[in-house]
Amino acid sequence: MTASSLKYLIKEGLRNTWTNRIMSFASICVLLSCLVLIGSASMMFLNIESLIDRVEDENVIMVFVKDGTDDAAIDSMGKQLEGMSNVAEVEFVPKEKAWADQLKTMEDAQAKFFTEISTDIPLPDAYKVTVENLDRFGDTVKEIKKLDNIDTIRQNTDLAKKLDTISRGITIIAIVIIAVLFAISLFIISNTIKLTVYSRRLEISIMKSVGATNSFVRLPFVVEGMLIGVLSGVLSLGVVWGVYDLAINQFNDLFVTMRIAPLQFANYALPMLGAFVGIGVISGVGGSLITMRRYLNKEGSEISAI
Repeated sequence: MTASSLKYLIKEGLRNTWTNRIMSFASICVLLSCLVLIGSASMMFLNIESLIDRVEDENVIMVFVKDGTDDAAIDSMGKQLEGMSNVAEVEFVPKEKAWADQLKTMEDAQAKFFTEISTDIPLPDAYKVTVENLDRFGDTVKEIKKLDNIDTIRQNTDLAKKLDTISRGITIIAIVIIAVLFAISLFIISNTIKLTVYSRRLEISIMKSVGATNSFVRLPFVVEGMLIGVLSGVLSLGVVWGVYDLAINQFNDLFVTMRIAPLQFANYALPMLGAFVGIGVISGVGGSLITMRRYLNKEGSEISAI
């Protein structure tokens, strides 16, 4: 195919998109609806994942040191904790700071009572250990218990397991929903393009009868599908952005009460635009190719029978 023929076919594809603007508009609306659902579901799952990550950060192991342990032994314990493979962060919490924080949570009368009856601090020194992988939470606890000079360990293995299960479940659900919506969009787009092809069956029959190749007939429809995909992707991003901002504003009081900071859509706009355009182009071009392959397999007068 020469460069002039390719340029002609691309112009034909653009022209046909405008000529058949009603069908093109229907295709864009269908694909836009599917992409908006995919985008909305994606942002919802991203926010849930972010919330789970924040809870995971609070799911730490508190390692309390035996009273009377000297500073050298306490420092050695900290280095051993930092050297463990599944430990992301280790923070030393001196008993003076822990006791001061505890007093702040009490009523004034209670705090005064405890400070007046004794100058001794009833809390031990401790290490706050943040794990890196919740799958290995239990193994990390067992490894910590082998250290010397440990009084007690406070941890929540059940919470760690539940968070890990929830995270895996959300990932699976997100993949399934996106896959189903993509399949639906591909099916609807191919059927919409099939109607477009049917409305132009006479034109295609004439082109085939004068010796046009399948590629020559197919390319304008591929260009149409690509254009529909790009337009749908760009428009979908705008709609999802607007819906997301509206939802955030509507539930702002709830987020403040629960101390939850929703994700900023702007941080995900470019990746989502790329994903939307990619899905739109694949759906549009894929739908065109599927329909045209079936269509062009028929000959002459059989074409009009579809």
